[in-house]
Amino acid sequence: MDDQNTYSSVGPGISIIICTYNGKTRLDKTLNHLTKQEFSCPLEIVLVDNASTDGTKEYAEKWWEQHGVASISFRTAFQPVPGKSYAQEMGYAMARYDLLLICDDDNWLIKDYVQIAYDIMMSNAKIGALGGWCEAAFENERPDWFQKYGRYFAVSKQGSRSGDITEKKGCLYGAGMVIRKKHWQELNALGFTPLLTCRKGDKLSSGGDTEYCYALRLLGYRIWYDERLKFIHFMPTGRMNLNYVSRIREAMSESNFVVSSYLDQLEHRRVTRHTFRAQFIRNMGLPFIKSIFKILFGSFEQKEAAKEYFRKLKRLAFDYDEYEANRRSISRWLPESKQNVAIK
Repeated sequence: MDDQNTYSSVGPGISIIICTYNGKTRLDKTLNHLTKQEFSCPLEIVLVDNASTDGTKEYAEKWWEQHGVASISFRTAFQPVPGKSYAQEMGYAMARYDLLLICDDDNWLIKDYVQIAYDIMMSNAKIGALGGWCEAAFENERPDWFQKYGRYFAVSKQGSRSGDITEKKGCLYGAGMVIRKKHWQELNALGFTPLLTCRKGDKLSSGGDTEYCYALRLLGYRIWYDERLKFIHFMPTGRMNLNYVSRIREAMSESNFVVSSYLDQLEHRRVTRHTFRAQFIRNMGLPFIKSIFKILFGSFEQKEAAKEYFRKLKRLAFDYDEYEANRRSISRWLPESKQNVAIK
């Protein structure tokens, strides 16, 4: 194990990137599943401790010394700057191999996940990001509401069948996603600066994986799903409540507004201040009155829909400048040949 942060060259193989904040209690099963992978491709694990205060890095190192396998290289690093995106950047830089598999500290990959992912990515150079699907494992009992709201915990299939989902779902959730280091390097060379940063410690945030998929699409790469790629997502009791669902939905709403700039760029859609004002007017009137009623007297779902209505209304009224700044940020790094819409 070592803490070096960069390697100048990469080769064929998979680097599993685990970014964790205070993940000491979650890592045992996650690492255990990784030791049981059946593979023939070169494989390593890069674990980045993102400003933990519970001794996660030291725990992981000791665990691997006792239970690790010789066929998988294991390295760790400490990222003192809070924010999952900062930890991922460090992990990507450390990676020795071109394929980067994002494995959260509560993801349990099935035994052939790595090899299937490697084979798919090596067979099609046009794939920029590859994802699978997951089922939930609960610390205690499964809540009655989970079937309806499980998608907010990224517990869902990402396509109706395996293959190209670029023009369908168009993006992937980060857990279990596989990307290419050379694409990450390409984006960095262009000056790509993410508009979103992911989770910081216990603070909920969302959308960094979606933004990355849209950035890849702007460069012409494809988004792929394969139902053979399955993992288990552990659900701790502390997150199994509707208040947490509400917080996730708010975080997703904020990120969706940001990544809407990418969607509009992809679809060559011109959006002006007048567009925002016209949409604001269309959303006023009776919908406003109905949403107030839902906030006061509605069910959980009705209240959440009303909250989203008022978030949208607020953005249409006040956030055009932020939207325009986001479009300009994209245009600064996007190659001229890929820009079909002038932003004024």
